[in-house]
Amino acid sequence: MNEWVGEDFPCLLIKSDIETTNIIWLNPFAYDYLGLKKPVEAKIANIVSKASLIFYESYIKPIILANGKYLEVQITLISEGGRRVPAVANLTLSDNIVYWAIYVAKERDKLYQELLEARDLLEKKTEELTAVSRKDSLTPLLNRRAAKDDINVLITQSSRAFFPLSFLLLDIDFFKDINDTFGHDEGDKVLVALSNLLLKQVRETDVVARWGGEEFLIVLYNANIESIKSFSDRLHNAIETIVLPNGNPLTVSIGGAVLEQDELKESDVIAAQLLKADKALYSAKDNQRAHTRIFDKEKGFIRL
Repeated sequence: MNEWVGEDFPCLLIKSDIETTNIIWLNPFAYDYLGLKKPVEAKIANIVSKASLIFYESYIKPIILANGKYLEVQITLISEGGRRVPAVANLTLSDNIVYWAIYVAKERDKLYQELLEARDLLEKKTEELTAVSRKDSLTPLLNRRAAKDDINVLITQSSRAFFPLSFLLLDIDFFKDINDTFGHDEGDKVLVALSNLLLKQVRETDVVARWGGEEFLIVLYNANIESIKSFSDRLHNAIETIVLPNGNPLTVSIGGAVLEQDELKESDVIAAQLLKADKALYSAKDNQRAHTRIFDKEKGFIRL
């Protein structure tokens, strides 16, 4: 069996004086990697970064003086050509001589960086898929499932410290006639145009979704009947700026309900509020359309 020689070790083996930090001996691999010439006249300061040197003097050196060793410390080497290279060092102390075994970690850090990039890409793709799964297939609005998730969050918050939520169901007036007269492509354009308009009218704290077909759901955060009136007046005016191919303005009917504090105890808060809003919507549709009606448990349906 052949005797080992210094070249057999693919790592940097170094001996340095604990007091002067003069390098006393290096193995051939270390000479080549650091670009040093024999006889060596370098110090530890010549082969590590300034930050690593400060770390060595202030932290590593006291530990090896006290314990005789320090294992797996991360340092930055200055290799041949002045390149900064990440490395891991194991140090032991004997008779005022520090024995360094330094392993270049460039490939490890490269792999680590690749893993970080892969993780970031996976997280980005997951976020994109989650966003896609929450969106309606035609419009930029939330779909029904995502809307329910967001509304339940608001309901939970309201249960802890009550604030009113207003549920508004919005239905496009005579949408079947729009499809029959101008075609389904034009009907889709109307749905998209209305969706974009709704997004501009609501706040970030509100929830707006395509509930199905030509029906939309808006849940207004911390909004009472007075808030609904102000909002719906502004909304009806804005919607009428969408003009159909025949020159007529688009109109919608809206039914609403305000969540009361005692109604938070219901087994399905969303379903209960939508039932009231739906009844108010059909009351609006049965009475000339193009306006908003709110369900009131004492007064019935109130036209706003």
